Amino acid sequence: MAKLTIEQKKEERLKEWRGWLSEFKKVQNVFSQKDVILIPHAAIVLNDYYWRLADYFLRPLLHYDYKKEHYLHYYKIISASELTTMAVMPFTVKGNDDIADNKKLNANFAMFVASTIMLNWKINGKEIIDLTSVNEIFSYKEIIDVVKKKELHYFLSFKDEHLDWLAGVNTAGPLPVLSNSQTWRLCFLAAKALSNGGKLI
Repeated sequence: MAKLTIEQKKEERLKEWRGWLSEFKKVQNVFSQKDVILIPHAAIVLNDYYWRLADYFLRPLLHYDYKKEHYLHYYKIISASELTTMAVMPFTVKGNDDIADNKKLNANFAMFVASTIMLNWKINGKEIIDLTSVNEIFSYKEIIDVVKKKELHYFLSFKDEHLDWLAGVNTAGPLPVLSNSQTWRLCFLAAKALSNGGKLI
């Protein structure tokens, strides 16, 4: 298979943005019974922002041979995609001007994109993790103490806390792409271990 040019990669990502937006909007309208609307040219704006973030902010932070194109690892792609979503805010609920509600909606879309990218990651044509493992990691609430033989669990799952973090992230300054990519790295490694019966192979 021939190597894709940068322009071809940008076109492929634009198609993915269009698909993700369409699928998420369809599901939100069915389950929330609300009229979820998109900003004009949402996929184009998201794609443009993503590539600017990747090329002008993220790549210069990484160490690599400048004579060759540097491939971004999936964790960084996921992180940049989530933070792009929160900077652009492609979705709003019709008739609802509450910024907090719209941030929560877009945080859900950001995590939907992140999950989709992670679940579709293949190495040598083989899936690495499965949906069951990802859902288990997303919903898990770890034990934080035992009092009088009763287990006390942290009150937020990974998904709940990450959605709160996304909705509150400051997009006016430098975006925390690298630290967020490490969050996804750990999430992926945990899901991979579950998918492999407890082994990080």
